[in-house]
Amino acid sequence: MMALRQFGLVPYMPVLSLRPAEMRALEELPDSTKNRILPIVHLRAWMSAQILASGLQRLREAYGDRPVVVAVSDPEVVDKLRPVHQELDRLRVSDDGYRNWCNFINETENFIPALQLRDPAHLIAQLQRFYALGRGVVVIVEREALSGLSAIAQAVRAHTQAGADVCFVIDLGRGYTDPLERAAFVRGFCDLIWDACPLSAVSISASSFPADFRNKTDQEIYERTLFNAVLPHTGGGGLIYSDRGSARFERQRGGGGMPAPRIDYPLVGQWKFFRSDLTGFQGYREQALLLVSNAAIFDPLLRIWGTQMIERTAAGDSSAIKTPARSTAARINLHLHRQAWFGDPIGLYDTEDDWED
Repeated sequence: MMALRQFGLVPYMPVLSLRPAEMRALEELPDSTKNRILPIVHLRAWMSAQILASGLQRLREAYGDRPVVVAVSDPEVVDKLRPVHQELDRLRVSDDGYRNWCNFINETENFIPALQLRDPAHLIAQLQRFYALGRGVVVIVEREALSGLSAIAQAVRAHTQAGADVCFVIDLGRGYTDPLERAAFVRGFCDLIWDACPLSAVSISASSFPADFRNKTDQEIYERTLFNAVLPHTGGGGLIYSDRGSARFERQRGGGGMPAPRIDYPLVGQWKFFRSDLTGFQGYREQALLLVSNAAIFDPLLRIWGTQMIERTAAGDSSAIKTPARSTAARINLHLHRQAWFGDPIGLYDTEDDWED
């Protein structure tokens, strides 16, 4: 049985979460882009929903029945526990080789499982169950677990066909501003994986999207710089680009009031920030006008939903970008599309889908 996706042919594995802006951005991508990427979606409570099924339904609305990698988020600090949090806690129970998690994945045919690594004693039983499904297996190794990467890779080697249909994700978490210096560090982990599992794919992921925009008009996309520095070392095969779709590594919690209106515009290797001192929709419109009038930055030929939202805002349509969530969704939509078609200008501009708001 073949895996649901051939990892070696996937150009981009964005790490997403069940949050409104990210799901809207994903939903509004052209079908060709949805078919090209392979999202890694961390399950969490969907807004104020009581049950996990609500979040799963939103994911289905956004991405259809395409293969998608599914992982469990870490427990969140919440003001009031709901049944959905208990459902998620049950999925994290490691007893009997993470049986609850394995049964959950087994119930939905388009889910590609991500291993849970919290309890090493139950790793092998979980791995064997998932590998037997024939869908492919993803091993997300977060920064705190990289010290145990060798043992994980050896376990994968012993219970798969040298890593065939397996993708390791080296998740560095909060991105660094010294990607070229970190490239050697990351190459070492890639070598360790491929020495043990030569048929596996490896993805490098992080999030360097800033939290503070005062006096900041642009920033390098450090994840792409890091990937480009590591890629030549691999001979060009088996390495997959990943990031958090331009979402932050950590969700900002209250306390700072409503952020100033801001339109973010992603390029291939850089973010551009247009931040207003005005409030409300007029602030978003002011910055959208500045962006669309800048021919050196704005690309009106890139006909996707994020472009349309910015243009509508500039034209005075107050139903377009009027909140931080709408601005974030437009940015993520543009970023996902650009990174999916990195190095392929024909695919980048070949968008035929119509959009409706």
